[in-house]
Amino acid sequence: LVLLCTFLASNGEVVSLDDESFEHQTQASTGMTTGSWLIVFKAARCPHCAKLQPEFERLSEDEDMLERGMVLGEVNIMESPNTANRFMIRGSPTLLFLHKKRLYKYGGQRDFESLKNFVMGGFEGVEAEEIPTPPSALEFYLKTAKAIGLELKDAAMGKAGMVGYAILMIVGMLLTIVVAIIRLFLPSKKSKMS
Repeated sequence: LVLLCTFLASNGEVVSLDDESFEHQTQASTGMTTGSWLIVFKAARCPHCAKLQPEFERLSEDEDMLERGMVLGEVNIMESPNTANRFMIRGSPTLLFLHKKRLYKYGGQRDFESLKNFVMGGFEGVEAEEIPTPPSALEFYLKTAKAIGLELKDAAMGKAGMVGYAILMIVGMLLTIVVAIIRLFLPSKKSKMS
């Protein structure tokens, strides 16, 4: 299956990855024997992702990319929350380049030439990171809590616009309800003294 996916990808295909197939196909944390991967993390209704799609498909058919054995993959972050959480994906599209057991985050323009230049050597000017291993159950919940915290921080700082303020209001109301429920069921100090 891995060889089939690599063969398909080497013929201009973009490999669709999900929580179940990501590690098996990319072998990201076990040696990367299937080659270097440029992966786009995207959402189905994201307009920026839709704009990137033709550039990404064009890249998958490029002769230089094919000769170097570059594999292109895509992950739908809504359908693959574990993989998105593993790589701390906070927005879409997010492009990551997995090369020789290292991870490089792409932050440039989302056009064919810029993407191609990055994977053909431009990544060397970017700080390499460790590829995160698939998380244990505890790590998954801790990363999820961290992601929620970062979203709440962005909301509090106004980076998320009106949606951020709505999130803060909802969290505030939920905390108020939880505190009210706890107070209802905890005995008051007056009843302890009687």
